[in-house]
Amino acid sequence: MACIGAKGTIFPLSRDRAHKDRVHHLVVRVLAMDARGRFLVQRRSPTRESYPGAYTDSASGHVSFRLGLLFDLQRALLEDAARELEEEVGVTVANRNGPLIRPFGRPVYSPDAYETSHCFVARVGGKIRPSDEVDPAKTRFVGRPRLERMLEKEEFVPVARELWRALLEELGNRDPEDVFFHRI
Repeated sequence: MACIGAKGTIFPLSRDRAHKDRVHHLVVRVLAMDARGRFLVQRRSPTRESYPGAYTDSASGHVSFRLGLLFDLQRALLEDAARELEEEVGVTVANRNGPLIRPFGRPVYSPDAYETSHCFVARVGGKIRPSDEVDPAKTRFVGRPRLERMLEKEEFVPVARELWRALLEELGNRDPEDVFFHRI
């Protein structure tokens, strides 16, 4: 995975080693919605190492180290975000004159996990096909009122709760399609 050195250098290290030695590393997180404006909320499998059974973003994961990362970081992060959507929940990024996935907000540092999360918002299509990392019974598309209640009452990965709240605040009462994907 892609780790970050003290002077901002990016270098490869295995996941196990990075976690064991508490090495700062890059993560992508995706907040996804469907064409109807519903939000895809994932619940982590109860067998996950961290935050088992907690709700989280639509998909997230470690950034893979590769040379392209050093030359076009934003493109590499976007590719990993789209890959995580497919791997974790089986949905794909919708496409209308280009992929409907955009950076969202600023990177978020989680000191307890030694992670810097780069967040993306995406419009997705397809049927949810959860991986074994995901609780298939509780991962679903939800409307805004349901998401707001979940954020108040359910256990969430802390950074995911923060990101969902920021997304809802930015949206206000506007349609997600208009805000993020500029419906014509």
